[in-house]
Amino acid sequence: MIAVKTNNINNELLIKDELYTVGLSNGTEWTRVKYLGTSTLNGKPMMVFKTSTDRQITVNPSFHTFTITERKRGQ
Repeated sequence: MIAVKTNNINNELLIKDELYTVGLSNGTEWTRVKYLGTSTLNGKPMMVFKTSTDRQITVNPSFHTFTITERKRGQ
């Protein structure tokens, strides 16, 4: 198991420009999407991802169920 660092209040769980599989509470799943960071919508932070076909996915953290870190090609 990987230890989770919690040494500050703004601990980032996702790393920008890394690939992830993202799942939502309604069963929707996206594979190998790149995390771009967060953006705000009506004052609420949203997670922003980019697909391999350059489409943007914006995820409300309230509906986010899981994130799996993807291995880079060749690993």
